[in-house]
Amino acid sequence: MIRCLLCSILLTSFLLGNSQEDPNCNSLGVWLWHLEGTSYPSYVNLANDLTELGVNRVYVKVADGRMDSIGWPEIINRDIIDIFTQKGIEPWAWSYNYPNNEELQAEALYVAAQTGYKGFVIDLESEFDGQTAILQRLASAFYNARNTAVSDGIVQDSMPLYVTTWGNPMDHNFHIELLDPYVDAYMPQTYLENWGTPFLEDPELWVDIGNEEYRFLGATKPINHIISMEHGNVTADVVNRFFESSGPMSSIWRIPGGGTPLSIRDVWDEVDWNYDFCNAITSVQSPDEQQLQIYPVPFSSSLSVLAPYTSDIIIYNAIGDIVTRLIAVNGEVEINTLAWQAGQYVVRSINPKQVRTEVVIKM
Repeated sequence: MIRCLLCSILLTSFLLGNSQEDPNCNSLGVWLWHLEGTSYPSYVNLANDLTELGVNRVYVKVADGRMDSIGWPEIINRDIIDIFTQKGIEPWAWSYNYPNNEELQAEALYVAAQTGYKGFVIDLESEFDGQTAILQRLASAFYNARNTAVSDGIVQDSMPLYVTTWGNPMDHNFHIELLDPYVDAYMPQTYLENWGTPFLEDPELWVDIGNEEYRFLGATKPINHIISMEHGNVTADVVNRFFESSGPMSSIWRIPGGGTPLSIRDVWDEVDWNYDFCNAITSVQSPDEQQLQIYPVPFSSSLSVLAPYTSDIIIYNAIGDIVTRLIAVNGEVEINTLAWQAGQYVVRSINPKQVRTEVVIKM
């Protein structure tokens, strides 16, 4: 049952856990395509710079299709692991993938695990639009490769398997529901800069819309968005707002160079890489002083939400995932909380005037 209500009006991205020791408090990362073409002569120089910024994770490309240690020597280069790990940066591997040859492509994960990468991301794009069987076969192959690496003792605990694909998968007829049993999280390519300048005006909205679209398509795993900085049009303020809305495992595509302006690196100096997601609560008065009220329903596993108008109600759990989303018709709705775990939640209301009000509750 509800045992605590903060009935003041809150505006907040979402609420996270209270422990600063939790490594999930901040795993903000950046993506590396090729070291060549960047301004860094070596991985040591890159690691030093990322450490100075406060970056906590780096995604290193290790394969394009099937495993190829000649074309992509990063997949067997243990020095990369040591260099980043010594600086406190988690090295993850990623690969761009294609239909067919699933086992040969999944071998890249097994080898990356042997090398010491901490996680693996498969990149699935236009080649899988509208596909079903080949999408499922590829996801299953990587899932099995990860499990084999665990059972063989190559990784001691687990090796997270994430997938990155479109930020707007519905437009691509992309079958998210087929991936869900095999992956641990999603990394939507929410490339606002590429979508158009107006999208940069409200990064929070597009993160929310992306989350809603993924959930509608069957995603039940965490969603960690990627923002693109390739053309030099994204400000640090947009990145900070994007990160705060998306959560502690957000990231930037990509480390400048190889076709992107090196000046983008200067913007990174103004990004808040050390944002404390585990204690991120900002309390301010709502612009029009509306109230969002929540009431426990006695002797039942539900709660009632009363909003000033017919409103879009979104509830986030402690790690920023959407627990439920629905419309409060005529300003009121009852929500079944039987399956909710004990913890803190944020109930967000967005009314037709696009005014956001929030209440933090503890179950």
